[in-house]
Amino acid sequence: MVWVSAAAFGVAWWLGLYLLARDPRKPLLRRAAAGLLAFAGAVVADRLAGADPWFGGARIVLVCAPVLAFSGAFVRLLPRGAVERVDRWWRVGLLPLCALLAMPAAGGFLPAGYLLGALTLLALLGTMLGMLGQHAEWSEDSRRSAAGLLTVGALLLGLSTALILLGLNVLPRTAMLSVIAADLVVLGLGIAVLDAYDEGEGLRADMIHSLVVSGATAAVFGGQAALALTLVGERPVLVALFFGAVAAAITLQVLNRLLQVGADRVAFASDPQLCAARIELRSATEALLRKGSDNGLHTGG
Repeated sequence: MVWVSAAAFGVAWWLGLYLLARDPRKPLLRRAAAGLLAFAGAVVADRLAGADPWFGGARIVLVCAPVLAFSGAFVRLLPRGAVERVDRWWRVGLLPLCALLAMPAAGGFLPAGYLLGALTLLALLGTMLGMLGQHAEWSEDSRRSAAGLLTVGALLLGLSTALILLGLNVLPRTAMLSVIAADLVVLGLGIAVLDAYDEGEGLRADMIHSLVVSGATAAVFGGQAALALTLVGERPVLVALFFGAVAAAITLQVLNRLLQVGADRVAFASDPQLCAARIELRSATEALLRKGSDNGLHTGG
C-alpha cells in the first residue's frame, strides 16, 4: 500500500507547492498550501510510524493541521466587512489555542487531541458557512464552480476527519488518508480557480502542464527508490528515501522559476541588465500558459 500513500503524498505536495508558487504573498494561498503540505507530511509520518501505539496522539494532530489551515483560508473568503476582524480572531485566538492543545495531544494525552479536533472542525464548518455569504457576488461561471468545489470539499474533509477522530474504521487507514487527500485536492482546486479569476488568468493549461511535468519527474527520481523497495522490502530508511526523492523532484519542478531567478541573481550579480532580461523572458514564457479566455478550469465559449 506504499504506492497508494505515495500517490496521495505526491498530489498533495504538488498542489501545495503550486498554490504557494502562484504568489506566496497572499494569505489565502499560503494557508491553503500549508494545509496541503501538512497533510503530505502526515502521510509520510503515518507510513513510517505504522500502527505503533505512541503515534496515536501525533496522528490526531497531523490530521487536524490541514483542517485548521483551510479554516484560515476560508476566513480570507468571508464577506469584506468581516475578513479582518475574523482573521485577527483566527490568528490571535484559535491558532495559539490549537498549538497549546497540540502539544499534549502529540504526547499521547488523547482528550486534548479530541478537543483539538472538535475546535478545528467547528472552525472549518463555521468559516465555510460564513463564506457562503459570498455566493451572491460570485455570479461568474468560474467563481460559481469554485464555490461548489470549496463547499463540497469542506464537507467531505470534515466528515473524513471526524471518522478518523472517532476511530471508526470505515476504510483501512491508508485508504482513509487517500480519501482525505482527494478532499484536500478539491479544496485546493477551488482556491486556485478563485486566485486565477482575481488575477485575470487562465488556469487549466498552466496547472495541467505543471502536474504532467511534476508527475514525470517524480516517476523518474522516485522510481529508483521504488525499485529498491520492491527488491528489499519496506524498510523505514528506504521508505523515507522514496518519499524524499518524490518530494525533491516535485519541488524542483514547481519552484523551478523561483530557483532560476535566485540562481540568476547570484550568477549575474555583476550584470543586472542581463539578469533582468532573463527574468523578463522567463516571465513572458510562463505568462503564455496562463493566458487564455478561461479564468478557471474551463474555457469560455
